Amino acid sequence: MKVRSLRIGGFGALHDRTFAFTPGLNVVFGPNESGKSTIANAIVATLYGAERKKDAWRPWQGGSYATVLAYELSNGQEIEVQRDFERDSKGVRVYDRSGNDLAANSADGKKLNPGEAHLGIPLDVFVNAACVKQQDIAIDEGKDAAPIVAHLARALSGGPREDAALGALKRLDDAHRSYVGTERARKNAPLRTLRDSTDRQAQTISEARARLAALDELRERIETAAHERDRLAAAASATERKARALRAGTIAKRIAALRDFREELAELQGARSAYADVEGFASEREIELNEEYHAWEFAERTARAAAADAAAAAPSDAERREHQARRADAGTLDEVAFVTLREVAASADAARLAASAAANEAAQARRATEGASGTLGGVLVLGAVLLCIAIGLAIAHVWIWTVVSFTFAAGFIAIAVAQGRGRAGRRREATRKQQIADDALARERIAAQSVAAVLDPLGLPSFEELAHRRQRLAELVVRADTAERAAERARLTCADAESAAARFDRRAAALAADITGARAHVRGAVNARAARKRERDGIDAHLNALEMRKSTILGTDDEFALEAELDDLVREGVTPQSAESPNALRLIEAERAEMNELLRYASEALSRLQGELASAETGAANLADLDECLARTLTEVARIEAFERAVLLAKQTIETRKDEAHQAFARRLEDYAAEALGAITAGRYSELFVDPATLAIKVRVPENSTIVELDALSSGTRDQAYLVVRFAMARMFSEGIETPPLLLDDPFAYWDAARVERCLPIIVHGSRSAQAIVFTSSEELAAAAVALGATRIDLSAPALLESTT
Repeated sequence: MKVRSLRIGGFGALHDRTFAFTPGLNVVFGPNESGKSTIANAIVATLYGAERKKDAWRPWQGGSYATVLAYELSNGQEIEVQRDFERDSKGVRVYDRSGNDLAANSADGKKLNPGEAHLGIPLDVFVNAACVKQQDIAIDEGKDAAPIVAHLARALSGGPREDAALGALKRLDDAHRSYVGTERARKNAPLRTLRDSTDRQAQTISEARARLAALDELRERIETAAHERDRLAAAASATERKARALRAGTIAKRIAALRDFREELAELQGARSAYADVEGFASEREIELNEEYHAWEFAERTARAAAADAAAAAPSDAERREHQARRADAGTLDEVAFVTLREVAASADAARLAASAAANEAAQARRATEGASGTLGGVLVLGAVLLCIAIGLAIAHVWIWTVVSFTFAAGFIAIAVAQGRGRAGRRREATRKQQIADDALARERIAAQSVAAVLDPLGLPSFEELAHRRQRLAELVVRADTAERAAERARLTCADAESAAARFDRRAAALAADITGARAHVRGAVNARAARKRERDGIDAHLNALEMRKSTILGTDDEFALEAELDDLVREGVTPQSAESPNALRLIEAERAEMNELLRYASEALSRLQGELASAETGAANLADLDECLARTLTEVARIEAFERAVLLAKQTIETRKDEAHQAFARRLEDYAAEALGAITAGRYSELFVDPATLAIKVRVPENSTIVELDALSSGTRDQAYLVVRFAMARMFSEGIETPPLLLDDPFAYWDAARVERCLPIIVHGSRSAQAIVFTSSEELAAAAVALGATRIDLSAPALLESTT
């Protein structure tokens, strides 16, 4: 395929532009953001559609979102594709040179896909094999390379064999799906269906054998159930006879108990008539009367004790007179005045003590001064004598003794002077102490006068006497208060005793108005009457107990009905039997009910087992027919499994041959790519290896002859290897199917000048068999390509771009 022209009505940044291309190498030059990648995307979108990036490629300036692409196929057919992207798949029109509509020849199922129809490869193969973006020059490897591998194999000279192999594999897969089925198939899975049928038939046979064994077991269970029913019927009959005998004995015992009841009832009713006098007496109020009596006795004792305490606590006449006297003298001062007076008296005592101490110290100081006077005079005289001797010796020129005498004289004089100073100090200290004593005496005199001013009107000699009388007054006040409280308590307890007596009298009058006399007598008579009432209540309780015993004997039965039942049992020949224990009849009745219930269960179980046996015998399967059907199914399973093994063997053989063919195409791809890579790298990398299954590329390093992955090489070398492999793939496509144009979006952005210089001739050479459109922003690269014969398309021109060769 050779792209001849591209007209863009609106696509991304481009609007109303037309570009013309030549069959060989085309260089589209323009600065970044000028629309180079947009032209490449427009070519791909026109061929295959823009469903994946429809919004991303919408015209920036608005207007028509449409393109027209004209190209020529290898057979000389000229095609024009018109695409309106706003209408999705309905906006595609394909025409030939004569204007004939080629939609029928360009459809991929229900969708027009001119790219896949004319190039013979799908979009993912075209993008990965023929489109190179900047920084994305690598080829998809691994599972993503499978579509490219398949189409490269078809492009070989052995392409028909590849198609035959693929067709054979497809027919084998179809046969396998039709006659064997797949693991995931839900509707058509013959082998799995037969295997499931085999399992079901085997399960049915196993269940049939189990049912036949169950029938034998069921017959044994029926026989056992019949024996158990007969045994229970005999046991139930014996239990019934024993229960009737115990029932007759129990009825006879109950009738005898009723006779005893009537006799005891008559006896108690006769005894009860002797207590008719206390029939209406409220004996339950006896407790209240006794409580009132005890309350009165306690109140009476408390009142007597309180009166004795009041008499003992009452003050004597002398204490009353003393109380009045103390109130007249010591009681005239309140507590504040007394505290103040006590503080003044204490200050007078303190001043007196201070004056005495200061006077003693002053006297001692005076005595010390008088004793030191004689000593001072003697020292002065001795000093004067020594001084005179020194003067005489000096006159006589006896200098040594003169010095000695003069020294001693000076010493004694100094001692005398020091003693004189100490004496003067002691005299001043004595004067000061005497002054302190005088001041203290003055304070003591003032305080004493203040105390006397308070005590003299009261006739008290000292403050101590005042304090003693106040303490006595406090004791008398406490005694008077105690006596008053005791008298009040005596009065209150006396009132409580009178109130308790009145309550007892009222209670006694209400309970037994006919009883009079002392309270103790009344209480005793009431207690005696209450005791008789309790005896009568005891007889009534006994009568009630008798009535309850009658209810216990009869229960809900009627006495006459019991006698009639006993007569019927005796007439039937039942001999009454006494029970060994009170619960014997109830136990035998429970045993009879249990036996009857067991007998009912046994009969029902026997009937149910007989019904199950009849039903099981009716639905029993024929084991011989089931075994024969299973054998037929197993034979069919074996036949299909043999067919499956044959299909798998055929597929394995064809896959082996197909892998050998892929090895051949891989060797051809390696030869084409290695030749170009050696030229680009100046012979450094001349051996290149391609994995035929994954398209993973490896090269041999010349320094150590090791084969390494492309990731171990520099980024520029990796890009060169991927680029030459792409040209090699395009060359191989040209040998079998339509050659795709190579769209190279600035693949040399990171190549140095030397690599570009070595690479361009290879691209020019490769473009002779496969059209190449290189998009670049490098002026140097564009100029070099034009110098080698490339067609330059400059995006800077605002109108229709012209081609330069």
